[in-house]
Amino acid sequence: MPDPSTPLVSAPTAAAPRVRADRQRLGTAVVLAVLVAAFQLATPIMGYSWSGVVDLTPGTDARAVAGVAGVVVVAAVVLAVWRPVLATVVAAAPFAFLPWTGWFMVGWYLALVGVALVAALRTWRAALPPYAAALGLAAVYCGGNLVGFTPIGAVTSGSGPPFRWLTFALYVVWVTGAVLVALAFGARQRTRRREALAQQQEERALTTDALARERARMARDLHDVVAHHVSLIAVRAESAPYQYPDLDADARAVLADVARDAREALGELREALNVLRRTDDDASVARRPQPTAHDVDGLVADARAAGQDVRVVGEWSHVPDAAGYVLFRALQEALTNARRHAPGAPVDVELVQRAGEVGLRVSQPLTGPAEPVRPGRGLVGMRERVDALGGELRADATASRFVVDVRLPVAVAP
Repeated sequence: MPDPSTPLVSAPTAAAPRVRADRQRLGTAVVLAVLVAAFQLATPIMGYSWSGVVDLTPGTDARAVAGVAGVVVVAAVVLAVWRPVLATVVAAAPFAFLPWTGWFMVGWYLALVGVALVAALRTWRAALPPYAAALGLAAVYCGGNLVGFTPIGAVTSGSGPPFRWLTFALYVVWVTGAVLVALAFGARQRTRRREALAQQQEERALTTDALARERARMARDLHDVVAHHVSLIAVRAESAPYQYPDLDADARAVLADVARDAREALGELREALNVLRRTDDDASVARRPQPTAHDVDGLVADARAAGQDVRVVGEWSHVPDAAGYVLFRALQEALTNARRHAPGAPVDVELVQRAGEVGLRVSQPLTGPAEPVRPGRGLVGMRERVDALGGELRADATASRFVVDVRLPVAVAP
């Protein structure tokens, strides 16, 4: 059984699978880029003139232009992992000089097809621009008087009519087939990632359910232990006047208050148990209304009846139930801390309400030198409730007093 005190691992997000997908696409892009680079290195750098004469010994400028263009198109294949449209523009840029150079380097064309393949691993929409550009350049090659340069030498699109339809159809078939294969492979990868993410979410849900059930079991055990001892306190306080008939009226009143407080503590303990057992309890289990700002007066009256000197100034009006519940619990915790750490000392409570804000300020004198406040479970729980409503909590010790200040935002009453 998992340890209920162990914090849950954060839920898997879409960011991690996306990063893994980018890494997979990057690996594919690097492989394609290396193949394109090897194809270009094996291709003789040749110039072509409109007269149809192939120059096998080009000058330094031709080699430099071809080398720069080759590096650019290889980089475009890798760029397609993140920016497929920009990579399409970069890979197709060297072909813009076809009217002046007449170069149709097949290695450059393969780089454009590589951009389409990498983009197809992402989505079919990302693959559309490079796919359309590849077919467009194939149409230019098949319809123009161009010579393509490959590792085996110069080739043409064939002979015959001005447009070589058969050659163009072959280009369409193999480019489309390659893109479809990449689309299928990318879809399979995305399916596997979704299945892995769903499995992680299912495992986390099972862990969360197990933790909730374990905490509910611990809550029942805690209830059994605490309820047993608190009920003993109530029973003994109620039976004391019968066991000791010589008790005076004041002692009997104190014992009656102790018994009443014990009964109320048992009631609140059962309510807390019902909340913790919501994973396996019937939804029809009766629950008492949660305390609100209207119950603060009763809380102060109970504290005074127990002998605590509580002085209240200010008042509230139109406090929402959620804010009232937080303020009630905050005051309850502050009064409990005052009884524990400064018994007998007077406690000053100031109820504050302004436009768009409601709160309280509880202060009590220090019994010793001021020290940095180390928040316990009570203050931590109080802060969590205040933070849940977007409020502010300040608990610190000044030169002579310990102050708890709570401020909650509320809608302005009409």
